[in-house]
Amino acid sequence: MIRHSSISHWLHTIQTIDGWLSYIEQIALLHIPLMVNHIDGAIVEIGSYKGKSTACLAIGSNLFTEKKKKVFAIDPFIISSPEEFRINIEKIELPNTIISIPKFSTEAYEDCPDSIAALFIDGDHSYWGVKHDIDYYAVRVVPGGIVAFHDYTNSPDVKQAVDELCRNPNYRYLCDYDSMRIIRRIG
Repeated sequence: MIRHSSISHWLHTIQTIDGWLSYIEQIALLHIPLMVNHIDGAIVEIGSYKGKSTACLAIGSNLFTEKKKKVFAIDPFIISSPEEFRINIEKIELPNTIISIPKFSTEAYEDCPDSIAALFIDGDHSYWGVKHDIDYYAVRVVPGGIVAFHDYTNSPDVKQAVDELCRNPNYRYLCDYDSMRIIRRIG
């Protein structure tokens, strides 16, 4: 349970975790759980690195929502270590909210819930990597749910895969936060 309700307090804590999120992207991730509080399903993140985005999603789920959804964090910990991730997650004091899945997204299907309310994709930035995560995880996002993509504006492969998804009538573009594109599943 969160002891502090000040967003400034939590943003200060999040700033101590290494990662590549802009300030506005951190605020977006804090608020994504609120955008899906009205629907069932978990929060799933592909690409956790050292836990900065994981912390944002978990804090947002516990601070802003009634449902307090779990955050499933998929990362093989090739660039960072599981120990760095664990230490950073301990800073936010929400150990029962986060479920770490130390695997590639191509290996984590059975570890991931079938019903996803919010999906944050920031893993393999190749076209085929993003396309894979869309094909195998975005389809689990329930209608009304959110799919967010980091590095949309600065990675041509991410942009190509996301633009293809947006041509699907079941998904609708919502907005951008710096390099992050937010899409809602509508059907």
